[in-house]
Amino acid sequence: MFLSARITPITPTLKSETILPRFLLQPDICLANSLLLASFHRCQKSYFATKSINQNDDDDKINGNRKTSLPPPLPLHPRHRVHLLFGANTDVGKSIVSSGLLGAASLAAKRDSTISQTKLNYIKPLQCGGSDESFVYSHNTNNSEKVFVAENNNGKPGDGLMKGHTLFTWQTPASPHLASRLENYPVSDDEVLSSLRKCWNQIVIDAEEGEKKSTTIIETAGGVLSPSSSSPLNHQTNRSLSSSGSRSGMPNSTPKWKWSTQADLYSSLQLPVVFVGDPKLGGISVTLASLEALWSRGYHVDAVVFIEAAKTNSENDREGDIHFGEGNTEALREYIAMKSLRTGKKLIAQDSIVCLPELPPMPIPLNEWYESNEGSFLALHDLLWKRWNSRLIRQPSIS
Repeated sequence: MFLSARITPITPTLKSETILPRFLLQPDICLANSLLLASFHRCQKSYFATKSINQNDDDDKINGNRKTSLPPPLPLHPRHRVHLLFGANTDVGKSIVSSGLLGAASLAAKRDSTISQTKLNYIKPLQCGGSDESFVYSHNTNNSEKVFVAENNNGKPGDGLMKGHTLFTWQTPASPHLASRLENYPVSDDEVLSSLRKCWNQIVIDAEEGEKKSTTIIETAGGVLSPSSSSPLNHQTNRSLSSSGSRSGMPNSTPKWKWSTQADLYSSLQLPVVFVGDPKLGGISVTLASLEALWSRGYHVDAVVFIEAAKTNSENDREGDIHFGEGNTEALREYIAMKSLRTGKKLIAQDSIVCLPELPPMPIPLNEWYESNEGSFLALHDLLWKRWNSRLIRQPSIS
């Protein structure tokens, strides 16, 4: 690393107060000094000229002078509630919470005599390996009503109370940005959002027939900052495929496919969030970092759900006696209280942060677990509708 000094120029072509490397100031460097200084100054001028151009480009983007403007938010509707469901990480129970909330919406519909029928929708925009839609289906077909109807074999939605919509699927059980490359199936951010908006518009149209009410859960993939699907058409990126891609099983000839984080992908929709926290040891930091990432992008978090972590089996391990999920829940409540006091903003209500009991060990089915937590999911359902209705008072909606 070169030390720098501030000197008066020794040639008329140099501006005053030019920052130069100290090695150019040695007394034994005489004649060559002028040439080196002049060359350094030309490079300096070129650098700041380029920086100015880039800054102007950034200002144009900020001021909305780009050819591609930001898409409008998803319109709110008084009878059709929709929430994005994010998780602190993969495998924290997002699909379990999605299934429970939709099941609660089905039960709540029975209590409301003013609603002729309720339409429930589960949307999974990006699916890599397996099927979360099938999981939700399997845990909402064990009652007598068989409320869930997935897509028929002809690709058209069924006529049931609940419908599943998986928009883009890859067979590889990996991050969408990697699965899309490995299977040579690129999906851009614009394609995801366009398909999602089309699906939502159809949901509203179907529910409006007969003045039905609807509840929709859009479940994201992985964690808040996990990658979305990658595509050469994406204009923003957090990471591009380099020439060393073959080490990840991808050919060197693969073009640079770009991707956005899950939080960035859906931010333009401006939808409220149900967040599933990390209940394990070390999960407090992951949960807080994820929530801060959502808040910094303008998201409003209506509820946070933890599912108690499974206890360890070691007799000598005292961690087996600690309920980390409950501990992480209480830590988040304390953090929210301190942050609200410091900023003057009410971020999440204390009663909107809940911890559900530990899941039974596999392969025990979750039917009894869902039944025993029916009241908790119903309370969350009522709370989310309350938040939704209060939001409609503050924001324009479709009547």
